[in-house]
Amino acid sequence: MIGNLRTRLGIYVPQITPDEFGGVQTSWVLSGQAWAHIKPNTAAERTENGRVVITKTYLVTIRWQRGFPERARLLWEERILRVLTASDPDLRRERLHLICEEEEQ
Repeated sequence: MIGNLRTRLGIYVPQITPDEFGGVQTSWVLSGQAWAHIKPNTAAERTENGRVVITKTYLVTIRWQRGFPERARLLWEERILRVLTASDPDLRRERLHLICEEEEQ
C-alpha cells in the first residue's frame, strides 16, 4: 500500500468565526498533510442555469488517521477536493478511503 501513496495532499478543516452582521465567516485552515493515491471515480454531466456542469469524483486512499475531520477539503496541486465520505474499508485501521468531489473554482 505505501508504494502507491505518491501524491502529497494538504488537509484543510473549516474555521468558523462570527462576523459583525450576525452571520459567520468560514475560512479553511491547514490541519495536516498526507501521502495519497488518487483514482478518478465518476464524472457526471448536468445542466445548471443553461450551461453544462461536469462533476468529477475521486477515490482517495490515505493512511488511516484517528479522528479524521468530518468536514474537510483536500488541496491536490491546484485542485480542491471536498471530502464527501471517509471509511475504513477493511476495519483494520490501515487506510482510509475518501470519496471526494472536485470543487469548481
